[in-house]
Amino acid sequence: GIWHNQEKNFLVWVNEEDHIRVISMQKGGNMKEVFSRFCEGLNSFESAMKSANNEFMWNEHLGYILTCPSNLGTGIRAGVHMKLPLLGKDDRFVSILKSLQLQKRGTGGVDTAATDCVFDVSNSDCLGYSEIELVQKVIDGVNLLVEMEKGLEQGKSIKNLIPKS
Repeated sequence: GIWHNQEKNFLVWVNEEDHIRVISMQKGGNMKEVFSRFCEGLNSFESAMKSANNEFMWNEHLGYILTCPSNLGTGIRAGVHMKLPLLGKDDRFVSILKSLQLQKRGTGGVDTAATDCVFDVSNSDCLGYSEIELVQKVIDGVNLLVEMEKGLEQGKSIKNLIPKS
């Protein structure tokens, strides 16, 4: 099942890929607002679970224990849908994402292809970083990708913008 708030911008999806998937979303790119809503909603959800004598499985070494091993750790996947018509076709795109510790998916989720060069760009790691660090990696990486796309639109080289691995 899916539970959501009145605005439908905070959702708790039960028995999807993992036992639960918590989603905070909105259009416009205000990651601070989205992340704040995520934290507040998740804290409320966790408080409700604890009041019923339940809690999330957590291990000091591994973080949150989830069904999908790729989400082990914080379990957070911060993503932004981006249209990158030039950079998305550039041979260096995948290696640029890798150097930023980001990944791309289609907007339909895992194992979907991008359509019209619209990608879901998100953190590739969940283990070894805090939620705040991972969201900041996405913010910084997305800002750089926008700068690169604008450079390509102007016919400029982006070589000096590509992070060193």
